[in-house]
Amino acid sequence: MGTRVSKMILVFFVLLFLRIVDMRKISLLSAVAVFLQALTAHAQNTCVMPPFIHTGDTVAVVAPSFAIRDTSVIPRACSIIREWGFVPVLGPNAAQVHPEYKDMKFDHYAGTPYERASELRWAFEAPEVKAIICTRGGYGTIQLLDLIPAAYYSEHPKWLVGYSDITTILAGENMGGLMGIHGNMCSSFGGKKGADSASVAMRNLLLGVIPEYDLPAHECDRYGHGEGMLVGGNMITFEALMDTEYDVTSLDGTILFIEEVEETMHAIDRLYQMLKVRGRIPHFNGIILGEFTKCGKDLPYEDVEHMLMQYTAGLGIPVCNGFPSGHGKVNQPIIMGAKVSLDVSPDGSRIRYILPETE
Repeated sequence: MGTRVSKMILVFFVLLFLRIVDMRKISLLSAVAVFLQALTAHAQNTCVMPPFIHTGDTVAVVAPSFAIRDTSVIPRACSIIREWGFVPVLGPNAAQVHPEYKDMKFDHYAGTPYERASELRWAFEAPEVKAIICTRGGYGTIQLLDLIPAAYYSEHPKWLVGYSDITTILAGENMGGLMGIHGNMCSSFGGKKGADSASVAMRNLLLGVIPEYDLPAHECDRYGHGEGMLVGGNMITFEALMDTEYDVTSLDGTILFIEEVEETMHAIDRLYQMLKVRGRIPHFNGIILGEFTKCGKDLPYEDVEHMLMQYTAGLGIPVCNGFPSGHGKVNQPIIMGAKVSLDVSPDGSRIRYILPETE
Protein backbone atom coordinates (compact mmCIF):
# COMPACT_ATOMS: atom_id res chain seq x y z
CA MET A 1 0.00 0.00 0.00
CA GLY A 2 2.16 2.80 -1.35
CA THR A 3 5.09 3.68 0.84
CA ARG A 4 3.92 1.80 3.94
CA VAL A 5 5.89 -1.21 4.97
CA SER A 6 4.26 -4.58 5.56
CA LYS A 7 4.93 -4.68 9.29
CA MET A 8 3.19 -1.35 9.84
CA ILE A 9 0.14 -2.55 7.93
CA LEU A 10 -0.02 -5.78 9.93
CA VAL A 11 0.22 -3.96 13.25
CA PHE A 12 -2.45 -1.46 12.18
CA PHE A 13 -4.99 -4.12 11.31
CA VAL A 14 -4.28 -6.30 14.33
CA LEU A 15 -4.95 -3.28 16.54
CA LEU A 16 -8.10 -2.53 14.54
CA PHE A 17 -9.29 -6.11 14.99
CA LEU A 18 -8.75 -6.01 18.76
CA ARG A 19 -10.51 -2.65 18.95
CA ILE A 20 -13.55 -3.97 17.08
CA VAL A 21 -13.88 -6.96 19.42
CA ASP A 22 -13.46 -4.83 22.55
CA MET A 23 -15.54 -1.75 21.68
CA ARG A 24 -18.37 -3.23 19.67
CA LYS A 25 -18.87 -6.27 21.92
CA ILE A 26 -19.74 -8.37 18.86
CA SER A 27 -19.09 -12.00 18.15
CA LEU A 28 -15.68 -13.17 17.06
CA LEU A 29 -17.09 -14.23 13.68
CA SER A 30 -18.63 -10.79 13.06
CA ALA A 31 -15.42 -9.08 14.12
CA VAL A 32 -13.44 -11.23 11.68
CA ALA A 33 -15.84 -10.22 8.88
CA VAL A 34 -15.41 -6.50 9.59
CA PHE A 35 -11.66 -6.97 9.95
CA LEU A 36 -11.32 -8.77 6.61
CA GLN A 37 -13.48 -6.20 4.82
CA ALA A 38 -11.27 -3.34 6.01
CA LEU A 39 -8.10 -5.30 5.30
CA THR A 40 -9.22 -6.10 1.75
CA ALA A 41 -10.18 -2.48 1.10
CA HIS A 42 -6.80 -1.18 2.24
CA ALA A 43 -4.87 -3.85 0.37
CA GLN A 44 -6.65 -2.74 -2.81
CA ASN A 45 -6.26 0.95 -1.95
CA THR A 46 -10.04 1.36 -1.78
CA CYS A 47 -12.61 2.52 0.75
CA VAL A 48 -15.88 1.01 1.92
CA MET A 49 -18.98 2.86 0.70
CA PRO A 50 -21.47 3.58 3.52
CA PRO A 51 -25.10 2.61 2.89
CA PHE A 52 -27.21 5.31 1.28
CA ILE A 53 -30.08 6.63 3.36
CA HIS A 54 -33.84 6.81 2.81
CA THR A 55 -36.63 9.32 3.27
CA GLY A 56 -37.60 9.38 6.94
CA ASP A 57 -34.10 8.51 8.18
CA THR A 58 -32.46 10.45 11.01
CA VAL A 59 -29.59 12.79 10.14
CA ALA A 60 -27.31 14.09 12.88
CA VAL A 61 -26.10 17.70 12.83
CA VAL A 62 -22.71 18.08 14.51
CA ALA A 63 -20.19 20.87 15.10
CA PRO A 64 -16.63 19.46 15.15
CA SER A 65 -14.97 22.78 14.34
CA PHE A 66 -15.98 26.43 14.87
CA ALA A 67 -19.42 27.35 16.17
CA ILE A 68 -21.94 29.21 14.01
CA ARG A 69 -22.31 32.73 15.34
CA ASP A 70 -25.67 33.41 13.66
CA THR A 71 -28.11 31.49 15.87
CA SER A 72 -30.78 31.52 13.13
CA VAL A 73 -28.73 29.31 10.78
CA ILE A 74 -29.19 25.98 12.59
CA PRO A 75 -33.02 26.22 12.83
CA ARG A 76 -33.15 27.13 9.11
CA ALA A 77 -30.84 24.24 8.23
CA CYS A 78 -32.92 21.78 10.27
CA SER A 79 -36.05 23.03 8.51
CA ILE A 80 -34.40 22.35 5.16
CA ILE A 81 -33.31 18.87 6.25
CA ARG A 82 -36.97 18.18 7.11
CA GLU A 83 -38.06 19.50 3.71
CA TRP A 84 -35.60 17.06 2.17
CA GLY A 85 -37.50 14.26 3.89
CA PHE A 86 -35.08 13.50 6.71
CA VAL A 87 -35.35 13.87 10.49
CA PRO A 88 -32.65 16.18 11.91
CA VAL A 89 -31.26 15.59 15.38
CA LEU A 90 -28.85 18.08 16.94
CA GLY A 91 -25.63 17.07 18.62
CA PRO A 92 -25.02 18.74 21.99
CA ASN A 93 -22.58 21.28 20.48
CA ALA A 94 -24.41 22.04 17.22
CA ALA A 95 -26.51 24.97 18.44
CA GLN A 96 -24.54 25.78 21.55
CA VAL A 97 -23.79 29.45 22.14
CA HIS A 98 -21.15 30.07 24.78
CA PRO A 99 -22.17 33.20 26.75
CA GLU A 100 -18.56 34.29 27.15
CA TYR A 101 -18.11 34.32 23.35
CA LYS A 102 -21.41 35.90 22.41
CA ASP A 103 -20.14 39.46 21.90
CA MET A 104 -16.69 38.60 20.57
CA LYS A 105 -15.72 39.72 17.08
CA PHE A 106 -13.90 36.51 16.16
CA ASP A 107 -14.88 32.88 15.73
CA HIS A 108 -14.73 30.37 18.55
CA TYR A 109 -14.89 26.60 18.89
CA ALA A 110 -18.21 24.81 19.27
CA GLY A 111 -16.83 23.10 22.37
CA THR A 112 -13.65 21.71 23.86
CA PRO A 113 -11.76 19.15 21.76
CA TYR A 114 -13.12 16.40 24.00
CA GLU A 115 -16.71 17.67 23.68
CA ARG A 116 -16.48 17.90 19.90
CA ALA A 117 -14.87 14.46 19.59
CA SER A 118 -17.53 12.98 21.87
CA GLU A 119 -20.28 14.52 19.74
CA LEU A 120 -18.74 13.04 16.61
CA ARG A 121 -18.49 9.62 18.24
CA TRP A 122 -22.12 9.85 19.33
CA ALA A 123 -23.22 10.56 15.74
CA PHE A 124 -21.25 7.61 14.35
CA GLU A 125 -22.29 5.18 17.07
CA ALA A 126 -25.98 6.06 17.58
CA PRO A 127 -27.94 3.33 15.75
CA GLU A 128 -30.81 5.68 14.85
CA VAL A 129 -28.48 8.09 13.02
CA LYS A 130 -28.04 7.16 9.36
CA ALA A 131 -25.96 10.13 8.10
CA ILE A 132 -24.07 13.10 9.54
CA ILE A 133 -23.92 16.73 8.36
CA CYS A 134 -21.46 19.22 9.86
CA THR A 135 -22.55 22.74 10.76
CA ARG A 136 -19.47 24.55 9.42
CA GLY A 137 -15.70 24.42 9.11
CA GLY A 138 -13.27 27.13 10.15
CA TYR A 139 -10.66 25.54 12.38
CA GLY A 140 -10.41 22.96 15.14
CA THR A 141 -10.74 19.45 13.71
CA ILE A 142 -6.97 18.97 13.89
CA GLN A 143 -7.39 19.07 17.68
CA LEU A 144 -9.38 15.82 17.42
CA LEU A 145 -6.57 13.80 15.81
CA ASP A 146 -5.39 12.12 18.99
CA LEU A 147 -8.98 11.58 20.19
CA ILE A 148 -10.35 9.71 17.16
CA PRO A 149 -7.94 7.35 15.35
CA ALA A 150 -8.44 6.76 11.64
CA ALA A 151 -9.30 3.10 12.24
CA TYR A 152 -12.42 4.19 14.16
CA TYR A 153 -14.41 5.36 11.16
CA SER A 154 -14.70 2.04 9.33
CA GLU A 155 -16.20 0.51 12.47
CA HIS A 156 -19.30 2.70 11.99
CA PRO A 157 -19.83 3.20 8.23
CA LYS A 158 -22.05 6.26 7.74
CA TRP A 159 -21.99 9.15 5.30
CA LEU A 160 -20.50 12.34 6.75
CA VAL A 161 -20.86 15.62 4.86
CA GLY A 162 -18.55 18.62 5.15
CA TYR A 163 -15.70 20.56 3.58
CA SER A 164 -13.07 23.17 4.44
CA ASP A 165 -11.73 22.30 7.92
CA ILE A 166 -13.79 19.08 7.79
CA THR A 167 -11.13 17.90 5.31
CA THR A 168 -9.35 16.51 8.39
CA ILE A 169 -12.26 14.20 9.20
CA LEU A 170 -12.73 13.18 5.56
CA ALA A 171 -9.03 12.30 5.41
CA GLY A 172 -9.39 10.29 8.61
CA GLU A 173 -12.31 8.40 7.09
CA ASN A 174 -10.39 7.66 3.90
CA MET A 175 -7.30 6.46 5.76
CA GLY A 176 -9.57 4.37 7.96
CA GLY A 177 -11.09 2.77 4.86
CA LEU A 178 -14.39 4.71 4.60
CA MET A 179 -15.79 7.10 1.98
CA GLY A 180 -17.14 10.54 2.89
CA ILE A 181 -18.84 13.45 1.12
CA HIS A 182 -17.12 16.77 0.44
CA GLY A 183 -20.23 18.96 0.23
CA ASN A 184 -22.37 21.76 1.58
CA MET A 185 -22.84 22.09 5.33
CA CYS A 186 -25.50 23.86 7.41
CA SER A 187 -23.64 27.16 7.05
CA SER A 188 -23.99 26.83 3.26
CA PHE A 189 -27.43 25.42 2.52
CA GLY A 190 -28.91 27.08 5.61
CA GLY A 191 -28.43 30.43 3.91
CA LYS A 192 -29.52 29.30 0.44
CA LYS A 193 -32.80 27.65 1.42
CA GLY A 194 -31.33 24.31 0.30
CA ALA A 195 -32.64 24.85 -3.24
CA ASP A 196 -29.35 25.61 -4.99
CA SER A 197 -28.08 22.95 -7.39
CA ALA A 198 -25.14 21.88 -5.22
CA SER A 199 -27.25 21.41 -2.07
CA VAL A 200 -29.90 19.47 -3.97
CA ALA A 201 -27.18 17.29 -5.50
CA MET A 202 -25.76 16.65 -2.03
CA ARG A 203 -29.19 15.63 -0.73
CA ASN A 204 -29.69 13.35 -3.75
CA LEU A 205 -26.26 11.81 -3.24
CA LEU A 206 -27.23 10.80 0.29
CA LEU A 207 -30.20 9.02 -1.29
CA GLY A 208 -27.96 7.19 -3.76
CA VAL A 209 -28.09 9.41 -6.86
CA ILE A 210 -24.47 9.45 -8.04
CA PRO A 211 -23.44 12.69 -9.78
CA GLU A 212 -21.57 12.81 -13.07
CA TYR A 213 -19.57 15.87 -14.06
CA ASP A 214 -18.76 17.23 -17.51
CA LEU A 215 -16.83 20.50 -17.49
CA PRO A 216 -15.95 22.93 -20.27
CA ALA A 217 -12.39 23.11 -21.49
CA HIS A 218 -10.01 25.37 -19.56
CA GLU A 219 -6.84 26.88 -20.97
CA CYS A 220 -4.81 25.50 -18.05
CA ASP A 221 -5.98 21.89 -18.50
CA ARG A 222 -3.49 19.07 -19.01
CA TYR A 223 -4.86 16.34 -21.24
CA GLY A 224 -4.95 12.65 -20.44
CA HIS A 225 -6.77 9.84 -18.65
CA GLY A 226 -6.35 8.75 -15.03
CA GLU A 227 -8.11 6.57 -12.48
CA GLY A 228 -7.72 6.28 -8.73
CA MET A 229 -9.12 6.99 -5.29
CA LEU A 230 -10.27 10.61 -4.94
CA VAL A 231 -8.46 12.29 -2.03
CA GLY A 232 -7.68 15.80 -0.83
CA GLY A 233 -9.90 18.79 -0.12
CA ASN A 234 -8.84 22.08 1.41
CA MET A 235 -5.14 22.25 0.61
CA ILE A 236 -3.75 23.89 3.74
CA THR A 237 -5.83 21.52 5.89
CA PHE A 238 -4.71 18.20 4.39
CA GLU A 239 -1.11 19.38 4.07
CA ALA A 240 -0.97 19.66 7.87
CA LEU A 241 -1.71 15.93 8.05
CA MET A 242 1.37 14.82 6.13
CA ASP A 243 3.31 11.98 7.79
CA THR A 244 0.45 11.24 10.20
CA GLU A 245 -2.03 8.34 10.04
CA TYR A 246 -4.40 10.77 8.29
CA ASP A 247 -2.02 11.47 5.37
CA VAL A 248 -4.06 10.74 2.22
CA THR A 249 -1.19 11.92 0.03
CA SER A 250 0.82 8.88 1.16
CA LEU A 251 -1.44 6.59 -0.89
CA ASP A 252 -0.34 5.54 -4.36
CA GLY A 253 -2.49 5.80 -7.46
CA THR A 254 -4.86 8.55 -6.34
CA ILE A 255 -6.64 11.49 -7.96
CA LEU A 256 -5.88 14.63 -5.93
CA PHE A 257 -8.59 17.26 -5.46
CA ILE A 258 -7.48 20.72 -4.31
CA GLU A 259 -9.41 23.83 -3.29
CA GLU A 260 -8.40 26.86 -1.26
CA VAL A 261 -9.74 30.13 0.15
CA GLU A 262 -8.15 33.40 1.24
CA GLU A 263 -4.58 32.17 0.85
CA THR A 264 -1.85 34.10 -0.92
CA MET A 265 -0.40 32.74 -4.12
CA HIS A 266 2.96 32.22 -2.46
CA ALA A 267 1.27 30.18 0.30
CA ILE A 268 -0.29 27.89 -2.31
CA ASP A 269 3.08 27.70 -4.05
CA ARG A 270 4.66 26.63 -0.76
CA LEU A 271 2.00 23.96 -0.22
CA TYR A 272 2.59 22.52 -3.70
CA GLN A 273 6.35 22.51 -3.15
CA MET A 274 5.76 20.62 0.12
CA LEU A 275 3.99 17.91 -1.84
CA LYS A 276 6.86 17.86 -4.30
CA VAL A 277 9.76 17.66 -1.84
CA ARG A 278 7.95 15.04 0.24
CA GLY A 279 7.76 12.84 -2.85
CA ARG A 280 3.97 12.92 -3.09
CA ILE A 281 3.51 14.11 -6.69
CA PRO A 282 4.37 10.70 -8.25
CA HIS A 283 1.51 9.19 -6.18
CA PHE A 284 -1.12 11.05 -8.21
CA ASN A 285 -2.76 9.67 -11.36
CA GLY A 286 -4.51 12.98 -11.92
CA ILE A 287 -5.29 16.34 -10.32
CA ILE A 288 -8.63 18.15 -10.06
CA LEU A 289 -8.42 21.86 -9.26
CA GLY A 290 -11.51 23.23 -7.56
CA GLU A 291 -12.26 26.81 -6.57
CA PHE A 292 -9.49 29.16 -5.44
CA THR A 293 -11.63 31.79 -3.75
CA LYS A 294 -10.30 35.19 -2.73
CA CYS A 295 -6.70 34.06 -3.23
CA GLY A 296 -4.12 36.80 -3.68
CA LYS A 297 -2.02 37.53 -6.76
CA ASP A 298 1.32 38.16 -5.09
CA LEU A 299 3.46 36.19 -7.57
CA PRO A 300 3.98 36.89 -11.30
CA TYR A 301 1.19 34.60 -12.54
CA GLU A 302 -2.23 35.46 -13.89
CA ASP A 303 -3.88 33.31 -11.23
CA VAL A 304 -3.37 30.12 -9.20
CA GLU A 305 -4.44 27.92 -12.10
CA HIS A 306 -1.76 29.36 -14.40
CA MET A 307 0.86 28.94 -11.67
CA LEU A 308 -0.02 25.28 -11.13
CA MET A 309 -0.17 24.73 -14.89
CA GLN A 310 3.54 25.53 -15.00
CA TYR A 311 4.29 23.09 -12.20
CA THR A 312 2.28 20.22 -13.68
CA ALA A 313 4.00 20.40 -17.07
CA GLY A 314 5.72 17.13 -17.88
CA LEU A 315 3.99 15.07 -15.19
CA GLY A 316 2.12 13.07 -17.81
CA ILE A 317 -1.15 13.06 -15.83
CA PRO A 318 -4.50 14.78 -16.53
CA VAL A 319 -5.14 18.07 -14.74
CA CYS A 320 -8.70 19.38 -14.67
CA ASN A 321 -9.29 23.07 -13.93
CA GLY A 322 -12.40 24.89 -12.80
CA PHE A 323 -14.25 22.13 -10.98
CA PRO A 324 -17.10 23.92 -9.11
CA SER A 325 -16.31 22.77 -5.60
CA GLY A 326 -14.86 24.61 -2.63
CA HIS A 327 -15.55 27.98 -1.05
CA GLY A 328 -17.10 29.63 -4.11
CA LYS A 329 -20.77 30.21 -4.86
CA VAL A 330 -21.17 26.62 -6.09
CA ASN A 331 -19.88 23.64 -4.10
CA GLN A 332 -20.84 20.49 -5.96
CA PRO A 333 -20.62 17.32 -3.84
CA ILE A 334 -17.86 14.80 -4.43
CA ILE A 335 -17.22 11.43 -2.82
CA MET A 336 -13.84 11.38 -1.12
CA GLY A 337 -12.32 7.91 -1.00
CA ALA A 338 -14.25 6.73 -4.07
CA LYS A 339 -12.53 5.51 -7.20
CA VAL A 340 -12.97 7.96 -10.07
CA SER A 341 -12.16 8.15 -13.74
CA LEU A 342 -10.78 11.49 -14.95
CA ASP A 343 -10.61 12.34 -18.66
CA VAL A 344 -9.30 15.71 -19.82
CA SER A 345 -9.28 16.62 -23.50
CA PRO A 346 -9.55 19.72 -25.71
CA ASP A 347 -13.32 19.25 -25.50
CA GLY A 348 -13.36 19.51 -21.70
CA SER A 349 -13.16 17.29 -18.63
CA ARG A 350 -15.25 14.30 -17.61
CA ILE A 351 -15.38 12.87 -14.07
CA ARG A 352 -17.12 9.57 -13.43
CA TYR A 353 -17.30 7.41 -10.30
CA ILE A 354 -16.35 3.75 -10.36
CA LEU A 355 -18.33 2.41 -7.42
CA PRO A 356 -19.16 -1.06 -6.13
CA GLU A 357 -22.56 -2.47 -6.97
CA THR A 358 -25.30 -1.54 -4.54
CA GLU A 359 -28.62 -3.21 -3.86
